[in-house]
Formats: sequence, structure tokens, C-alpha cells
Amino acid sequence: MNQSTRQAQRRDALVAALRRVAGERGILQANVRTVAAEADVSAGSVLYYFPTFDDLVAAAVEGVLEEFYERRRRIAEEVADPRERLRAMIDAGIPDEISSDLRIVYESIALLPERPQLRPLHRSIVERQVMLYRTTLEIGAGVGVFRPRTPVAAIARNLVALEDSYDMYPLIGLGLDRDECRRAVLDYAALALDCEL
Repeated sequence: MNQSTRQAQRRDALVAALRRVAGERGILQANVRTVAAEADVSAGSVLYYFPTFDDLVAAAVEGVLEEFYERRRRIAEEVADPRERLRAMIDAGIPDEISSDLRIVYESIALLPERPQLRPLHRSIVERQVMLYRTTLEIGAGVGVFRPRTPVAAIARNLVALEDSYDMYPLIGLGLDRDECRRAVLDYAALALDCEL
């Protein structure tokens, strides 16, 4: 195994350790020492592979966001019928339980004032989710299944905003029924698209 492969593996292990710490305690409780302890390495080793703790946080958040987006993209590609695709995307966007990884995504928003390098990552995931919805809506409109009452771009942005809002509820202690949350988003989509969902 060459040195670059070993370094990549160690970096991946440190990112995984940060994700575990943040998933268990919250991202605001993660620091070099907690990650080092989780990875069973010295704090100096963490900073050898990531010059700053912010670099490690950015790598972890980026990894979570990429995985989240890829799951959504696969759904969009696997389901051909626009109505079924829209339902599947909403189901994926409002999961029954907020995973530790999704928790990291939302908690990392609080870090944006101090860690502006995270802004492009968050902006990118929002824009790409909007584009997935927009593509689905445009396909549906093109085949006559959807009849958008407002611009498709606005509907797509609203769908993402509604998902994000409903995903925040459990994190702040509001225990709404997840099926009701999904139904509310589907009801909005049905009104905005003038169709049965």
C-alpha cells in the first residue's frame, strides 16, 4: 500500500470518527480531543492529516451532504413515473427518524458564522435538491401529469424548504407524526401542481 493510500484511509477514518462523535454528542461538542479519542490516535495525528479542525469538520459535512444527495439522485433516476418519483423524493426528504448524519447537516448550519467555508457546501446541497425536484416537475409538466400553478422553480424551492422545516422539528423537540409531515408536503405539491398525489 502506498503512502497516499494510507493517508487517504487515515483521513477517512478521522472523518468517520468525527461523524460518530457528532452523531452521539452533537457537532458543537466535537473537538480535536474527542475525535482523537474516538479514532484512538493522538490529537497531533488528527492535525497532521487535517491542518485545522475546521478542515476536518468541512470534510465530514461534505461527505454527509454528498451521501444524502446521492441517495436522492438515485431515487430520481430509478423511478420513471413523475408522480411516483415525487412521492418517493418527499418520502426520502422527510425520513421517519432523523439519522445522526442528517443531524450533523442541520447542526452544522449553526457553525456557518464561524466557519464560512461550509456555506458553499450547504448552498450546493440545497441547489442540487431544488434541481432534482425541478427536473421531476418539468418532466411531469411536459407529459401533462402536472399543471403548475406557479413557476416550477418556486415550487421546487418550496418543496425543499418544507422538507427542511419538517426535518428540523424533531431536532428542536417537536414530535410531529412523520406521515402527517409527508402528507402536508404532498398536499402542497398537489395544490401547486394541480394534480392528485
